[in-house]
Amino acid sequence: MAKNKKQIHSSLLPPNASEITSKTRYLNKDVDKLTGWKQSGNNATVFVSLRFVQYEHQCFSTWEKTDMKTFWLFQEKLSTFSWQQVYNQSGKTNKTGLGYTVIDKKKYPKTDFREQLSDDITIFELRVDNEKRVHGFRYESVFYVCWLDKNHDLLQ
Repeated sequence: MAKNKKQIHSSLLPPNASEITSKTRYLNKDVDKLTGWKQSGNNATVFVSLRFVQYEHQCFSTWEKTDMKTFWLFQEKLSTFSWQQVYNQSGKTNKTGLGYTVIDKKKYPKTDFREQLSDDITIFELRVDNEKRVHGFRYESVFYVCWLDKNHDLLQ
């Protein structure tokens, strides 16, 4: 059994770059992509969390299979970005890409959750695709998704 555990671990991270061959298969040869979220500041890679999704407003169960595929592709792409790259795709300057747009907390549905958010938290939306958005906040390197917005109508 211990041998299997070692094999599983070794399939995730290469123990030594010199041991990588064309036949060696790892989850990710570039360890920085796996640990980039540990960096500090805007150089940190975005780590996405669904911990605070307000499912009373909208839940993934209302998303079609194609919507979910789009979301997971978005999440995969976002997880390769640094926070600086996210900020560089501001909605005010770039109508393509992630469209990072800060939104006043008071515009969100009035719930206990919203009222418990500290005033120093910046809430923003990111563009999943032309129609879908996710809204949340950043804490350290983590993007906490709080609201799903499949039809881009959460704030209307």
